Amino acid sequence: MPTASTSSTASSTASPSTSAALPGNPRDALVERVQRAVNDVSYPAHPRTLIDAATQAHAGPDVLDALQRLPDEAFGGFAEVSASIVAGLDKRAEPRRDASP
Repeated sequence: MPTASTSSTASSTASPSTSAALPGNPRDALVERVQRAVNDVSYPAHPRTLIDAATQAHAGPDVLDALQRLPDEAFGGFAEVSASIVAGLDKRAEPRRDASP
């Protein structure tokens, strides 16, 4: 009899877009869309290469915006791209501290 972990692995493999459908998980959904848009890129790659690939893949404006915000450096793989995107999103989500009393 299969274990619960085996069947959950199979179901997550069968529907890779599940995380995009979960409410409250827009960051993961964006990262997933970026990954699909740059799937054919060879690494190391600079942001311009990633942006060009996403443009050719007809990626949405949110994907292109995320790629345009990347620092101008060579990324060794998609894990580095993803980490940079998430860090940028987290930084923008921080509450602003204004000087008003």
